[in-house]
Amino acid sequence: MNLKRIAVLGIAAISIASSGESAFAWGCIAVSEEGSYGYSYNYDNQDDATVRALNECAKKTTTESTCEITECIEGS
Repeated sequence: MNLKRIAVLGIAAISIASSGESAFAWGCIAVSEEGSYGYSYNYDNQDDATVRALNECAKKTTTESTCEITECIEGS
């Protein structure tokens, strides 16, 4: 696991844990082959969290690189 992914996982976990707006909230992390990333947090369902993370990753990467979800978690 590379350092950038560890940092993103940490940020997402903290964001989910500290957000008190929802009883349970989903967050996901997407990473591209070239190292770009996107994340989501505080979503009511996994599908919406996935879409957001992929869209954020896609904004930061080239068209030749593909973003994939690496982690989704549900926090309280």
